[in-house]
Amino acid sequence: MDEVILKGLRFEGRHGVSTAERAAPQPFEVDLILGLDLRPAGMTDSLDKTVDYSLAYQEVRHIVEEESYKLLEALGERIAERVLRLNRVIRADIVIKKLRPPIAGDYECMAVHLKRERAEHRAYIGLGTNLGNREENLTAAGRRLGELPSSRIVKFSSRYTTQPWGKREQPEFLNQVVAIDTRLSARELLRELMEIEGVMGRRRAEKWGPRIIDLDLLLYGDQQIEEPDLIVPHPWLTRRAFILTPLLEIAPDLKLPDGRYLREIMANLS
Repeated sequence: MDEVILKGLRFEGRHGVSTAERAAPQPFEVDLILGLDLRPAGMTDSLDKTVDYSLAYQEVRHIVEEESYKLLEALGERIAERVLRLNRVIRADIVIKKLRPPIAGDYECMAVHLKRERAEHRAYIGLGTNLGNREENLTAAGRRLGELPSSRIVKFSSRYTTQPWGKREQPEFLNQVVAIDTRLSARELLRELMEIEGVMGRRRAEKWGPRIIDLDLLLYGDQQIEEPDLIVPHPWLTRRAFILTPLLEIAPDLKLPDGRYLREIMANLS
């Protein structure tokens, strides 16, 4: 895994067991090594393909200078929790040095060293196409999904020819579902899916209209997310047999986050 290194970050903070340590700022030094896949950034020269160094610095600075903890261990966990939310960061290697602790003796510093990484999540993605060469479209989309950073393909379903849903007057669709294990967040994954759609020529001109490729984030672990532009599980999942069929093919015992079995939902649809 590639790394972005921020070394020797110096701040004044109020962290320590004693009241005196938390009353007056003391010097701290932080080394931060962030693990992520830097190939997309190197190939595109685009900031959104890597972590923003200045944002990482500001996040650590705020925690050290504005928050207060008795233990370096707690401070380290807080920093790790925050930096692992930064764009594409999968692993955090953190060293926190207390440069002048109130301990008699001859030493350079007291420090803790933490290594943390994001959890991996099983995600399910629905693929659909009804324009151009549908078989080639699904093959190309599957190949691009296999290139997602910090992710790996687990299984593809069979491909199913289905009738249009929502708007009937258009060509038949070819649908498929893929399971992936990923350390990308749900939002990062959604952004990657939309980018693949754009590269392949998807144009969002008409709701439920024909499309060269459609990539829907169906499920992301057992998470439930309701944001203006991101809803997981997919809001139409339980009403679309053409998605449930390939999904249940590769995950017959799959449950929704609320505990309902998808096979029972599918039976009721039938």
